[in-house]
Amino acid sequence: MCNPRRVTVTATRDIAEAWRREVSRTVELAERVVGEARLRQALSAKLGKPALRALEARLAAGADGWREVVEGYRCDVEGGYVVYRLDEQVLEIVATLDASVAAQGVAETVLEGKVKDTFHAEAERTYYTDAYAASNESRAREAAERDIQRQLEAVTRQRLEEAQQQAEAAAAVGLQAQAESAARRQLAGIAAQRQAALARQAETHLETIGLRCRQAFNQLLAQAYRDAILAYARRHGAADISCRDEEGVLEVEFFVDR
Repeated sequence: MCNPRRVTVTATRDIAEAWRREVSRTVELAERVVGEARLRQALSAKLGKPALRALEARLAAGADGWREVVEGYRCDVEGGYVVYRLDEQVLEIVATLDASVAAQGVAETVLEGKVKDTFHAEAERTYYTDAYAASNESRAREAAERDIQRQLEAVTRQRLEEAQQQAEAAAAVGLQAQAESAARRQLAGIAAQRQAALARQAETHLETIGLRCRQAFNQLLAQAYRDAILAYARRHGAADISCRDEEGVLEVEFFVDR
């Protein structure tokens, strides 16, 4: 076997290839919507000032189940809540229903471009002058040329892919914003329709929720009445004051000597 020899082949390729890619972005958004039905009841015309003062004092002191809110004081019940509006001295009963809604927005575009570049490649193959292993210079050169062809094709594909990825990355922010905007528009419409439907449903539950809210308020009001009566008795020097609260029945007894 003779010493191996090498054949080296070099090549240069100028490319100018156009490309086209369709890209899209999808955004999904979700939120919870609440439908409400309300009923208002003025208390100033039904409760005397002493009872209202006692009621508000008990709320300010931290009545069980009630918490301070911007409007006044609120108590949550199953399916809704009741608010005592301090400035208006109004009781507001609210029935609520909530649900989750979702929407999807899609943005699509077509990106186009052209890659113009010059690539260089080199390949080397070994052969033997005595044709060992069926190898000679001609076959080695052909094999090297095939290697070069594969290199040039691979680098061309890579360059085209890089160009497309760069273009897609540059367009991604805008596409994402378009898809999100479309999703928000869809969600707003869906949410408005669902909220209106929930409000109609809540209207049918308002009577039941009202019973729960009035029960919570009446418990508070009973305590306020007790406070008002006891305050009256003390102011007037009452004797033998007794107060009993059994099974929801409040009894206050005292004696005032006129």
